[in-house]
Amino acid sequence: MKRIAGILILILISLSVFAQRHDGGHDKHERIKALKIGYITDKLDLTAKQSEKFWPVYNEYERKRRDVRRTFFEAYKEKNPTSDKHTAHQYVNDNLDYQQAELDLKKEYKDKLLKVISEQQLAELYQAEHDFKKRLLEELHHRRGSHGDRKK
Repeated sequence: MKRIAGILILILISLSVFAQRHDGGHDKHERIKALKIGYITDKLDLTAKQSEKFWPVYNEYERKRRDVRRTFFEAYKEKNPTSDKHTAHQYVNDNLDYQQAELDLKKEYKDKLLKVISEQQLAELYQAEHDFKKRLLEELHHRRGSHGDRKK
């Protein structure tokens, strides 16, 4: 029953995302987000009640994590971190601060998520996030490789 609910959620989300055609970049992000939601829902085997409570907490966590990441990468968007000794030193320190901020956020949301899902599901969430990212990168590599073959 849980698996059917997860599949239905994935289908509904996918349909709503694919029905909303935006600009190419935004649309791709929305499709990836929908696939990630479906993947995580399936892997965690969330009940409908868990899903209702889980996604608002997880989405808040993801938004904050994205903000931390964006802040760090925006700071070095226009400058080469290895251009000089001072910049390199600052980059190393900022990078460690960024990683610490991500870890602090993960610890904070661990407690929030454990109010909604079990420890086993939280462990599965961490694994599912890793696996989804790995699959996404593999797909990107495959697509870039395919395009490269066509150009030859």
